Formats: sequence, C-alpha cells, structure tokens
Amino acid sequence: MLIGVVSDSHDNIYAIRKVAELFKRAGASLVIHAGDWVSPFSAKAFREALGQDVRILGVWGNNEGERLYFQKVSSQFGVEILGDAGSVEIGGVKIGVYHGTSPIIVESMVKSGLFDVVVYGHTHKLDVRRDGRTLVLNPGELCGYLTGRSTAVMLETDGLRAEVVEL
Repeated sequence: MLIGVVSDSHDNIYAIRKVAELFKRAGASLVIHAGDWVSPFSAKAFREALGQDVRILGVWGNNEGERLYFQKVSSQFGVEILGDAGSVEIGGVKIGVYHGTSPIIVESMVKSGLFDVVVYGHTHKLDVRRDGRTLVLNPGELCGYLTGRSTAVMLETDGLRAEVVEL
C-alpha cells in the first residue's frame, strides 16, 4: 500500500493541490498529515484534490487555532483528525502520528517499540531514518515557507520504503 505523508502545509493551497495530484497519480490510498494544516479549508482542499477514494487522516499541529470548527468542517469532507497524536494500523503496519512540538515525545514514540513507523513534523526539516526496527519520517514542510523547499514522503508499506518527493 502506498501512503502519502505530509506536514506543515500552512494553508498553501497550491502546494496542497500539487502534492495531492502527485499522490493520486502514484496510487496512494491514504494520506497522513502530521499537523499545521492551520485552517479548515486546507482539509477541504486536500479532499477536493484527492477525490473520495483516498483516506485522509492527521493530527493537530500547534497552529490550528479554531479546532472545534476545523473538526466540524474536516469531518464533513471525510478527513479524520486523530487529536494531538494518534495511531493507525494499515496492512499490519502500525503508524504513530504526532506533530512533533516536543522532541522528547517524538523520541519516546520512536524508542517505545509500539510503532513500525513514526510520523512527525513541526521542525520543517526532512528526517527520514531508521532507529532500530522503526522507520522515522518527518516529511519536512509542504508549504515551503521556511526552507524554500516543498517536500513530502511516499511510504510503501511493503518493505517500509520511503521516498522523499520535492514539488
């Protein structure tokens, strides 16, 4: 199964549409967003660009101000918000998702042995590495505002292979 992984889209609708088109063409069946969507129209933009056949889930970042309204709008578009952190099991692969505002929590998730993959964001810096049996993924910033690079990751669950994509 192919999973698209993003973080820190910060309302960049152009980047959201571009990465969604890329994920859709590649055949992704799930997109995971590690937070800092910022406003609910970002969730709407993902849904519109991906269509109804791709599952979208994510967590809160530190920049979603109006969470109740965001939750209401995103659920209308079939976007699942897991809260501040969450996990999902896909094809026998357990994935932990957290925005990453606390590095000690990120590393605790990685070292816990509970997850095959840990997805986080917040730093706006790519981090694709193995720590023991755990694959650690920070897809960098989708928005491209801080680094000038708009990046995402495509995760293949068969063999836990990750490919960084730059828009």
